[in-house]
Amino acid sequence: MTEVLKPDLIWIEGRCYRVNDVITEVSTFQEHDLYENEVTYKDDEDEKDDDDCEISMLDDNRYYTHFHIASHYHGSLIGKKGAMRSRIERDTKTEIKIPRMGENKDIVVLGASPANIKAARRRINIIVMAARMKYRPTHFLSIPMNHPDVMRSFEKFKALVLKECSGRGLEESLFIRPQKLHLTLGVTCLMDNEERLHACKLLTEAKTSIILPLIKDYLPLKIRMKGLSYMNDDPKEIDVLYGRVQEDTAPPGLLQRVADSLVQYFAKAGFMDNNDYGRDNVKLHVTLLNSKYRGRQRDTGDDETQSRSARKSRETFDGSQILQKFSDYDFGVMELTDIHLSQRKTMGTDGYYKSTCIMSCSLSEQ
Repeated sequence: MTEVLKPDLIWIEGRCYRVNDVITEVSTFQEHDLYENEVTYKDDEDEKDDDDCEISMLDDNRYYTHFHIASHYHGSLIGKKGAMRSRIERDTKTEIKIPRMGENKDIVVLGASPANIKAARRRINIIVMAARMKYRPTHFLSIPMNHPDVMRSFEKFKALVLKECSGRGLEESLFIRPQKLHLTLGVTCLMDNEERLHACKLLTEAKTSIILPLIKDYLPLKIRMKGLSYMNDDPKEIDVLYGRVQEDTAPPGLLQRVADSLVQYFAKAGFMDNNDYGRDNVKLHVTLLNSKYRGRQRDTGDDETQSRSARKSRETFDGSQILQKFSDYDFGVMELTDIHLSQRKTMGTDGYYKSTCIMSCSLSEQ
């Protein structure tokens, strides 16, 4: 009943779409204004959110547009025996040309009117967004928490836990490396260089339109990591134990607003799920211990790399003693200087995740 009364929503190019059933085909995505049944529009005012869709006249009675879609999604657009492409062409009265395998070309959409082309473009974006959700994330928005003072406090916390706590499954390999401490804001899948460039553009735009308007009155904004919590319901069966964060020089909730607004901005562009794991807000957390790190190969320098036996069965750990003894542990304060678009499983020379783009949170670098 909850799914019917409050269905999942996704945003693409400023438009809201409802997901009727997450396990059905892509075709179950429906736009709220039922654009599938519209082939003409009264005026251009209704299409302000499609300004980035450049449409040109091909001849007296045909228009066209072209745009990049990562080749990983071409199969979803074509569908089984071309069924999906044919359906879009039929419903929007357009012709869609998709590059052949190995061709580095844009998708081309031709139609009798700009309205038809825009309808096809939106349908394509819906399918791409649905396909993107099925892939493992390649990148994530992060705030590095690896300030020297915080890392020293973390190392002290780690030593105390290993000395004073003896819960089931607790071992040193579960701890994240201090250089990789970070606050996760949101995850995304970027399949090629064009998508990475687009995501960098979004992050740059978000600085002026979202981030600075929220934080400019509290700069330099300082964040304190203090207190512990965990992802599971049972403290004796933990997969992820994390540190809490709070504003040290700003009103409570400001950091949450920054995270939610940024993820929403990416979601409207079709690059993130703004309702990840069924939550309405970003779950702000700094991972400290993670059961998936168990048995990692220490010579790789990557917490994501585990032995084959460790991957087969993820074993939880008993963190009840940690929570009892260190529930209010203070890891210290650091200044929010930048937000990264970070690559998963790829390390930079400083031991932190390699960055595709870094957005400074300083007023002087606008």
